[in-house]
Amino acid sequence: MQLILGIIAILLVFSIYAFFIEPSRLKQRHYLIRKNKQRVLDISDAYDMFAHEGDVTIAHISDLHFSRWFKPRKMNKIIRSVMEMQPDIIVFTGDLIDDYKHWPKKQTDRLIEKLKRLKAPMGKIAVLGNHDYKHGGQYFVKEVLKEAGFTTLVNEEVFGSDAKISMNIVGIDDLSGGKPNYNFESTLAEWHILLAHQPDQIDAINNLEQYDLVLSGHSHGGQIRLPYLYIKTEGAKHYTDSLYLPTKNTILSVNTGIGTTMIPARVGVPPEIVYYHLSNKRQIFENFDGNFNFEKQITVEKNEVVQQEEKNDYLTPDRTTVPQEPVETPTDTPAKKKTDKTDKVVDINLFRRRYKNKKII
Repeated sequence: MQLILGIIAILLVFSIYAFFIEPSRLKQRHYLIRKNKQRVLDISDAYDMFAHEGDVTIAHISDLHFSRWFKPRKMNKIIRSVMEMQPDIIVFTGDLIDDYKHWPKKQTDRLIEKLKRLKAPMGKIAVLGNHDYKHGGQYFVKEVLKEAGFTTLVNEEVFGSDAKISMNIVGIDDLSGGKPNYNFESTLAEWHILLAHQPDQIDAINNLEQYDLVLSGHSHGGQIRLPYLYIKTEGAKHYTDSLYLPTKNTILSVNTGIGTTMIPARVGVPPEIVYYHLSNKRQIFENFDGNFNFEKQITVEKNEVVQQEEKNDYLTPDRTTVPQEPVETPTDTPAKKKTDKTDKVVDINLFRRRYKNKKII
């Protein structure tokens, strides 16, 4: 009898956490990315230490899945995060609503009001997801996003620049509900960004290497993720969460999203908003043994006389020379050669943690 009561208690606690606690958490993730992408720094614990390094900050939101169970008031934590970080650009990679057929129409004005409160000086960009197309919902979603100040890209591209950086952003249609076009030519922008709701869509792109950063969602990271056990979503079978390096010049980031689908529960995959701090520097982050000393590297870089860096024209269309492959230091035990293109980018969390900022809000 006690065993049965114990099992019931465990299941009750698990259910309370899965349905009420984890879906209400919001995890902020911060990545520092240079033009040479062989190493990426996860600076989530001390992002303000690196404020001077980034030339532009992109806030990435995905998979809100608003419904009668997930109301617009859930945007409040996202709004507070964006107000704190003040990103230059906000991107949304699809699935604004879960199903248009069941959308509570009286919530529309409230949803638009909340989305309007997301501010970014260089603009707000969005693409559609497969759930946005359910029961003809794409027309409603595009109108809501337009009213909220978002530019929705359906097989389109936009160019933007400021005093520090120039960017070309391509948004392709969803694979399930729309008709994606994967053929876009490289431009003279310093950074090329691709937005695609389903991460596996990159396998259909022949010129993937022209993009610096591909941003996607759709997977929810499995949503219910137990050790060695989680369900992979169709369209995110190869790329499920975090960062990948499908080409030497291209980082794919899979956002695990904010909302839920099928069941309103999350385990092991809290909602997240991801910030990318992009830097035009082309030096690779140094090799390291143990703690990574960012300040030391910056000092060394400032003192180096790098003629190639001084002569480099960031507007060059020749993207084949960036980045150079890092020179590996021979060791007694050869490094394992990467053979699977879906291997995640390693060497994150490298900097010395001097203090921690709040990650879960």
